[in-house]
Amino acid sequence: MPVVRGLVSEAGRVRAAFSEVVPEAVALSISREELDGLRAFKGGNAQPDNPEEEVYVNGLGRYGEVRKPPPCFVEAAASARDRNIPIHPLDMDDEQYTSTYVAAVSTVDILLSNARQARLRRWKPSATTPEEFVVEWDGLVNRSAGYRRLQEEREGFVARRIRQLAGKYRVLLALVEVERAKGVRGRLD
Repeated sequence: MPVVRGLVSEAGRVRAAFSEVVPEAVALSISREELDGLRAFKGGNAQPDNPEEEVYVNGLGRYGEVRKPPPCFVEAAASARDRNIPIHPLDMDDEQYTSTYVAAVSTVDILLSNARQARLRRWKPSATTPEEFVVEWDGLVNRSAGYRRLQEEREGFVARRIRQLAGKYRVLLALVEVERAKGVRGRLD
């Protein structure tokens, strides 16, 4: 299920999916460490961690209220807990991500990303839907070859995890952020 990370209205879509699909397990495109944080979450709204995230929140805010941690994942964790079904991370853990990042992203990619920071604040998205916005955003922040490679590696990893978990459960509900969903789906086909 493609989800828009951060948009409050996605929680309702997730609730509806749980009722419609009645999964035996749920899987989220977050890391093991992020899942631990989600399980410990006691409510509230965390602030953006960096200027890039601030621009994302402000842009996505044109389509509705935005919260952190992402309501789609908060709702999925709560629904899984209420139904007493397992919840699994789909994304790389911190160590795997770091190794993949170091292998994929060059110094030039980092310098280009840093130079882009000033332009981000002036960026005017052309998107008309939240889904279009996150895809446009992703194209902007992952513009350089190294960052694109990193995201492709993540998509492959998530697809392998979905395949692995789908072999274990008859009905699995996997939530993947919209901007990764097409790449993940392509690797599953």
